[in-house]
Amino acid sequence: MVAAWGGYIFVINMIGVHAAALIPLRMFNSSTYKAYTLFFIIGTLGATRIPVVGWTPLKSLEQMGPFGVFITYQLLEFCNYRIRKHKDMSW
Repeated sequence: MVAAWGGYIFVINMIGVHAAALIPLRMFNSSTYKAYTLFFIIGTLGATRIPVVGWTPLKSLEQMGPFGVFITYQLLEFCNYRIRKHKDMSW
C-alpha cells in the first residue's frame, strides 16, 4: 500500500481521525493507546523501508495530523499512568 502513496496517506489519516475522535468521546483507554501506538510506529517504520518512499513519511506534511494524534496519545497515557500510580499510593 505504501507504493501507492495516496492510499497510504488516506488510510493513516482516516485511522488518525478515528483515534482522535475517541478522545472527546471518552473512549480512550490503554488498549486504544497500545493499538494506535503500534500501528503508527510499525506503519511508519515499514513505510520508510520502501526504497521509493524513503524518509518521506517523516518529512511530509500529510502525516502531521496522525503524528499529532500519536504525540497526544503519548501525553494522555503518561497522565493516566501518573493518575493510576498516584491512586495506588495510600497515605
